[in-house]
Amino acid sequence: MVPSVPGYGFSQAPPAGFTIDRLARMWVELMARLDYHRYGTQGGDLGAYIAPRVAAVAPEQVVGVHIDGGFGFPTAADVPDMTEAERAEWEQMQQWMSAGVDHHALLRAAPQTFSYAWDDSPVGLLAWMMQKFKEFTMTVPTPEQAIGRDHLLTNVSLYWFTGTSGTSSWPMYERLTVADDGGFAWPTGQRRVPSGVYGGGSALMRRLAERDNTIVHWPQGNPGSHFVAMDEPLAHAADIRAFFEGRR
Repeated sequence: MVPSVPGYGFSQAPPAGFTIDRLARMWVELMARLDYHRYGTQGGDLGAYIAPRVAAVAPEQVVGVHIDGGFGFPTAADVPDMTEAERAEWEQMQQWMSAGVDHHALLRAAPQTFSYAWDDSPVGLLAWMMQKFKEFTMTVPTPEQAIGRDHLLTNVSLYWFTGTSGTSSWPMYERLTVADDGGFAWPTGQRRVPSGVYGGGSALMRRLAERDNTIVHWPQGNPGSHFVAMDEPLAHAADIRAFFEGRR
């Protein structure tokens, strides 16, 4: 089952106050109506926030949570308890995260302002999307090597022809991924259902991930960029199978 998040592509825009927990409950209800009572959850990007919340809502139904990445990323609140080596790693992460455009901050402040421009100009929408693909495919020389031109245009067209480029940014405005201090927040963990990631990080990240999650799958060296499901579909599918094998 591959449900579409409200406000993305062909799905109707969500009402005000549409939170991750509300969406998780919607997915649980959807699976119940389809007569699925034992299942796993998987997600990347926004889906990495939704997948663990589905498990938190229905731990008796969910056999496992697999996300592309996001568990264990440190925040400023973790710095006081870090070793000297971990603080050096933290500083390197800050340099990496500050290298691009903070689209989270932009969309939290004024998503509708961007929406009018995106909905008015296909060139403007394409330019925005290309900038994001270039920024998030730093592991490959060019975005075209991560995703073909036709595939990229198909993705952009889904937003253009359905008019959902603006509503897809509403989760930022609704503060679905914002920390208590107003900054960026990583996915919230849960411990009742075993979890795994496609791209396991450093020892620091593993330590922090295990603080709020029951980690049972933490592979190293899997290929791919932020858009791993697009640029490494076979490796991505293989890792999902490896995680869920035996979890029934």
